[in-house]
Amino acid sequence: MSALRLAHPEWLISLLLALALVVAAVALASLVARRRRLRLLGSAGRIAHGTFRSDAALLLALAAIVVALLGPRIGERVERVPATGVDVVLSLDVSRSMDARDVPPSRIARARRAARELLARLEPADRVGLAAYAGAGVLLAPLTPDRGVIAELLAGIDTGLVTPGSSDVRAGIRAALPAFEAGSTRPRIVFLLGDGEDPERRRDLGAAEAARAGVRVVVAAFGTERGATVPDHGVPLVDRSGRTVVSRRQLERLGSLATDTDGALLASDEWGDIDLAAATRAIRRDAGGAAAAWVERRVPAVRVLPFAALAFAILLLEGLPRPRAVGRHRFGSLLRRAGAPVVAGGVLMAAPASLAGDGVATLTALEAEVRARPGDPAALVALGAARLERGQRRAASRAFLAAAIGARTPREAAVAYHDLGVAALEEGDLEAARAAFLDALAFVPGDPKARFNLEWTLLALRQQAPPPPPAEEREPPPAPPREASPPDQAPEAERAAAEAPAARTPLGESERRRRLERIEDDPARALQSAAAARRARPAGGGPVW
Repeated sequence: MSALRLAHPEWLISLLLALALVVAAVALASLVARRRRLRLLGSAGRIAHGTFRSDAALLLALAAIVVALLGPRIGERVERVPATGVDVVLSLDVSRSMDARDVPPSRIARARRAARELLARLEPADRVGLAAYAGAGVLLAPLTPDRGVIAELLAGIDTGLVTPGSSDVRAGIRAALPAFEAGSTRPRIVFLLGDGEDPERRRDLGAAEAARAGVRVVVAAFGTERGATVPDHGVPLVDRSGRTVVSRRQLERLGSLATDTDGALLASDEWGDIDLAAATRAIRRDAGGAAAAWVERRVPAVRVLPFAALAFAILLLEGLPRPRAVGRHRFGSLLRRAGAPVVAGGVLMAAPASLAGDGVATLTALEAEVRARPGDPAALVALGAARLERGQRRAASRAFLAAAIGARTPREAAVAYHDLGVAALEEGDLEAARAAFLDALAFVPGDPKARFNLEWTLLALRQQAPPPPPAEEREPPPAPPREASPPDQAPEAERAAAEAPAARTPLGESERRRRLERIEDDPARALQSAAAARRARPAGGGPVW
């Protein structure tokens, strides 16, 4: 196919809206993280490039997944299926315009005759169903190899069977689609017989729904371009303006439906006859010869796998660990030379006692390193450890939190949250410490140090004295006994129970069968009643055809 089409265009707006919401959420989260860093670190808290790269990769993968879900149809593919006949549903237009007599005796009579003659030309392995449509569509018979049943039903089809009496081609397609079996490899055809006229001039003829279901539409158009009047109780039908209605065959509309579904258009001549041989060839095009065991069919190729593979590859590459920067190792050696406390796997190691008096120089060096490498989690954790060693618990917590926000790997985030919990323990805030250790275990569940500290914190929380119980409320005084009701006045509940109808006794099998036999079967009346109950006439109240 030359143009790009989608297998599920109805999902386009919903998926694009969901993708836009995800983009907005990621942008908002990045903005909040940037403001938090600026509040904690000042001008050095700008967003690292690694975070932007991760967000861009995530959005690109989501966009590829959205395209895969829409099911882009690019090109065609050939599939081999058993040559076991075709499934064809006859869909007849029973609107009022089919009573026009520009082809004798009428369009509907010629359509019924063409459908009966087509039945005789199909192969024994073919299955046929029957549908009718006007302003609504109804499936009258499912797919069956019994042509006699379909021929008998065709004899009873006439205009007025379905209301309202206008012509909606899409309703005819929709009524026929449920007849096809899901997963069947047999060719699917809807043989639509009508004139294509629609006073409401609907643009959607159901081509997209038929193409998604793998159905080709072969159209037989009845009538003429010069048109004819529509009979209305012996006189020509007039519209709301009092003008006589002239119904004309709409070949252009029906031709677009056939083209969009890779079908065929057959126009009747001035006597209402169509080329039945051409119609049979168009219907059985993909069925192959009688002796062939397999046939090849050209179907649109739905390219889902390339876009899904692209999304998977992006997520896989983004999840791979990145090599550590050389500057971090250089920064670790700087800490050891300065004698500052170092964080190794989330454990604080105190500086040597001989360097205890060099705290101001150490903090200055660490702060300078953080300014030189903004957003570096290792630098922020080392700065927080140095502050915590010197009693600056609030400042240390801010550094640990900034490191957790800017962490690029789960291990870095776990170290930062673990040290944040240690700082909370130093301040005596057991609740905050518990939350921090839980966050650390969420990133690295098997961390033994975070698990040990969490268990110790939970034990300390359980050992805290419980709050004093609330004062006991005084029991309300007993209610005075109610006076007994007179015998002739029953309580409301008893009166309602007495007035309730008795439970129905289930019918026996013989009684149920006897009642069912008294019901008369009338499919035509039931069909007309159901269609009239589901479909209302147009709001304008004028004539339709």
